[in-house]
Amino acid sequence: MKRRDFLGMGLAQFVLAAPVHAAAASPMSRAAQIGMFPNVPLITHRGEKVRFYDDLIRDRTVLLNFFLVECSDALCPTVTANLRKVQDLLGPRMGRDIFFYSITLKPRHDTPKVLKRYAADYGIGPGWRLLTGKPADIERIRLAQGFVDSDPKRDRDLNLHTVMGRYGNDRLDRWGGISLGISPESIASTFDWLTEV
Repeated sequence: MKRRDFLGMGLAQFVLAAPVHAAAASPMSRAAQIGMFPNVPLITHRGEKVRFYDDLIRDRTVLLNFFLVECSDALCPTVTANLRKVQDLLGPRMGRDIFFYSITLKPRHDTPKVLKRYAADYGIGPGWRLLTGKPADIERIRLAQGFVDSDPKRDRDLNLHTVMGRYGNDRLDRWGGISLGISPESIASTFDWLTEV
């Protein structure tokens, strides 16, 4: 087939679009390649359907944690209030340079509607998403992030969840863990070493 005939059939759009689409997606970070960020489907507190790695982590600087809307020991409300102060300290960088993701440990209870109310109660703004999804997918993320107790009985007890968070820059493949109970200023300052070089 001659080039003119090919273009005349309207097939050029598919050939020309493919390289542009392929070039738009950056390669997966090493952390993603080893399974640290399973690309499972999730739903945000605003009802958006997202993929964990492709839509939330890839090429971004992030902080993620696990939480319960109905937390029996008040750890989650304390951590959320603390992160709300960090959000204020980061100001316009939130949603532009830095993103927070709080993932429920009770996805059957913590529906997008429940999470939306929780977000409103705490004044959660741009750049911070509360996430839910299928229980098996949430569990897969939790295990991949290493938020696991070696004692299976303790691991099943959601009241024993941690106040630790994972933070990092996917593009630079720099990752760390941090207590979300420390001062908001200390948490905000952890993002300083994640800037592009």
